[in-house]
Amino acid sequence: MPETSHLIAALCIILLAHTVETVTGFGCTVVAVALGAFFMRLENWIATLVVLALVQSAWLILRGWRHIRWGVLLKRIIPCCTLGMPLGFVSFEMLASSALKHVLGGFVVVVAGAELYRLFRQEHAPRPLPEWAGAGLLAGGGFFHGLFASGGPLVVYYASRVIEGKAGFRATLSCLWLALNIGLMTTFALTGRLNDWSLVEPLVLLPALVSGIVLGEFLHGRVNELAFKKAVQVLLFLTGLSLLV
Repeated sequence: MPETSHLIAALCIILLAHTVETVTGFGCTVVAVALGAFFMRLENWIATLVVLALVQSAWLILRGWRHIRWGVLLKRIIPCCTLGMPLGFVSFEMLASSALKHVLGGFVVVVAGAELYRLFRQEHAPRPLPEWAGAGLLAGGGFFHGLFASGGPLVVYYASRVIEGKAGFRATLSCLWLALNIGLMTTFALTGRLNDWSLVEPLVLLPALVSGIVLGEFLHGRVNELAFKKAVQVLLFLTGLSLLV
């Protein structure tokens, strides 16, 4: 069981991450992993986040399963992500803790920098991608999902260009995260990365998750969404730089 200070930090991080997710529609795991790296062992923290993500994904699928785009999910997204995920998991097992934090920092800096560039240019119309580029993004998303359970930014970049409608987008990606995270949980169990606290901690953090959703719903429509997104990405960018030091 972690120290009280670490538990308080975890509660605050989950509250912030799910507030961000509810207001903007993305970013929960990247925020949680990046900030949690300062307080928790990554292997334990990622396992906790995966359990929480399973709960959230299952709930979203129950609400929106009729909108899942099965064709693109089964024929394109899952196969390409599955190619990259095992390499990410093996890389996590091979790299030292300090190296993992540097890789995480670099990943967060690149993702946040690219998102800030897009937000400040206000390029909201997605452009079509060549097939090879789409496959590369999805495989890269699978790799980073195996590494940090945070493949979302690359997958979202692809999915936003091939899935129309907010309901279909959310339901399809929720189904993807459920499938990938079940795979991660199985691998964690087989390799000993799951312990008793990994299963108990998500229950302790569940109130923070629910509070984040409620707070996000309250803020949504009351804050300037574009300004909020920029602030979140600046926070992530600075967090990534700190991890690189």
